[in-house]
Amino acid sequence: MIVLLLAALLFQFSSTLTYDFTSELQFISLQEIPPTAVVNNDGISFESKLPEEKSADLPPDNGGNYGDLIYRFRENKDALLLREVIITEELSSYEQTIRWMLLSWHLLSPSLIILWLCSTHSLCPEFCSCKQTEKGQRKTACPKGGMHHIPTSEMDASMEILEISAPEDLPNSLSISPVFQQFKKLEELVIRRSNVLQIGTHPFWGVPTLRFLDLSLNNITSVMDHNFRGLVNLVELNLDGNRIGRIQVGAFKHLTELRVLTLRSNLLSELVPRIFLKLVKLHVLKLSGNELEEIDPEVFKDVPDLRVLELRGCGLKRINTQLYHLLPYITHLDLGNNQIQFLSRDEFLDLHRLHVLKLDGNMLPVVLEKTFTHNQQLKFLCLARNRLAKITDTAFYNLTSLIELDISYNKLSGIEAVALTHIADSLQRLVISGNNFTLALLKIILQTLYRVWHLEMAHIKLKALPERFIPDRIKKLNVSWNELSSISVQAFPRQLIELDISNNELKGLNDSVIQKLETLKFVNLSGNPWTCTLCHITPILLHVNKTNLFKQSVCASPTSSSGKKLSELSVKEVKACGGSSDSDKKIPSDKLTLLVGLLCIVVLGVLSVIFVVVSCVKMHAGNAERRHKRAVERAENNLDNATAIFSKGELSFKFPLDLTERRMSVSTIDEIKKDPQQEMSNGSVTGI
Repeated sequence: MIVLLLAALLFQFSSTLTYDFTSELQFISLQEIPPTAVVNNDGISFESKLPEEKSADLPPDNGGNYGDLIYRFRENKDALLLREVIITEELSSYEQTIRWMLLSWHLLSPSLIILWLCSTHSLCPEFCSCKQTEKGQRKTACPKGGMHHIPTSEMDASMEILEISAPEDLPNSLSISPVFQQFKKLEELVIRRSNVLQIGTHPFWGVPTLRFLDLSLNNITSVMDHNFRGLVNLVELNLDGNRIGRIQVGAFKHLTELRVLTLRSNLLSELVPRIFLKLVKLHVLKLSGNELEEIDPEVFKDVPDLRVLELRGCGLKRINTQLYHLLPYITHLDLGNNQIQFLSRDEFLDLHRLHVLKLDGNMLPVVLEKTFTHNQQLKFLCLARNRLAKITDTAFYNLTSLIELDISYNKLSGIEAVALTHIADSLQRLVISGNNFTLALLKIILQTLYRVWHLEMAHIKLKALPERFIPDRIKKLNVSWNELSSISVQAFPRQLIELDISNNELKGLNDSVIQKLETLKFVNLSGNPWTCTLCHITPILLHVNKTNLFKQSVCASPTSSSGKKLSELSVKEVKACGGSSDSDKKIPSDKLTLLVGLLCIVVLGVLSVIFVVVSCVKMHAGNAERRHKRAVERAENNLDNATAIFSKGELSFKFPLDLTERRMSVSTIDEIKKDPQQEMSNGSVTGI
């Protein structure tokens, strides 16, 4: 930038010198012209050559036209060679003025252009970056964070894209106000992770060129009808990841050209009717991640042309089918991760144009007969992570366009071949992971769905993959998270290009398998317990530095090599099959843990038995002792031995402790003294 500025100044200075030099020239009148000079319309030139001593080094004269070389005399009569415009007295003053103006523009225009370029490039805040996109748009990006205001005065007024964001550990703290009016070409505005609490009044007024607005990952709490006034050409609005709990009726009514509206992961608990007023051109509406629980169909009256509706993770238990009646053009419907427990046979009766349907993560126990019979254009159906225990024979009836089916992680242990015949002619991708399918059932499924070339069957407890079991047409295969301890090259389909065999029980691979894997475009071998001994990984060691297959693989055993990457393992560190040290012969940690656990259980069992026996013995002894005491007490307290005795002026008496008898007779002291041997009858007590 500084170099360009200096160049401009130098050019301007040289132009000034030229002008000063030509101003010293004297115009020669007709009478003063020597005999050798002639006059033409553009100036004065010499027809004959100058004397030899003066013109030896001068180039020939070109006639004195504009920009050509001409000869002129100065006062000392010496000849000069100039490239300049010659203005003679034969031209009028008006013509001379025009010529000088043209000359000035010719001299100054390059410097003016350079200065303009310098001033244009200098309009960029120091903590931002300014550049052109691949499409030639001027873009200003400020991603460093820590901003407290938007420095619009330091930005290029002709920029087309402005992006303001921040890292998670250094967020911005901005407010949005009407500061964008100077950007007459602004098309995209992103203010993300900037702690914006609210959208001000008419902050985007005067920016009609704006087509994309992203205010995601802020702390906006509400949306009002004056927030977006003036955005008559806005096509996409992103308000994801805020704290929006209230949207005013008609809040988006000024966005008449809006096509995409995303409000995911906010705090919306209900959608009131007419909040989408005048959004007649809206095609995409994303409301996932809001606790809506239920939706009033009247909300969607104002968006009849909606094509994509996402309601994932909204706590919905039931969908009023009137909603589908109001949205007949829906092609993409996402109801995943809700609490839907039932689908009626006419659930999707009005969605004739439906292409994608996601029902994963719900609580569906069964798919009823002909549930999707009216969705003949359906191409993708996801029923994963439900509670499906049964798929009826006509559940997929009339799905003649279905390309992808995902029924993974359900409770399916069987499925009739007749249920799959309805989709056999079109299905290309099948996901059946996480079910209890046997090899025999898998074989029937693969034979029935004869056009499937993408197969995923992870988490189905496969212990072996028989040779030629997978059809040769399979190009993408996922058998991860199974119990495969070995695999042969004959188990791979001939057209295979991608394979995921991670998290199995593979300890090593033979050379032919490795050579086959090297021909594939994608292979995932991570998570297998590789045994780093010569009898298991010798073929791998021969290829480990020639391929990326084992880049992330690590040794699980022996102990001395555990945790080391195969790519970093040297031949010297690899032990022979029978030559491991005593420390390497230790019981594997998982088996040792199991053994310790079993031992603890046995010890606890023995201690429990001993405790019970000792408790029973002590209880029995205690009961016997108590019975003996009661017998002694009864003998001592017999009615025949009950007496009352005076000793040293005090009354002492004995009586039986018979709790069943509670009656008592009372005698006075005088009566007792009269007859100290008086008998006590019926267990009565003589006392005070």
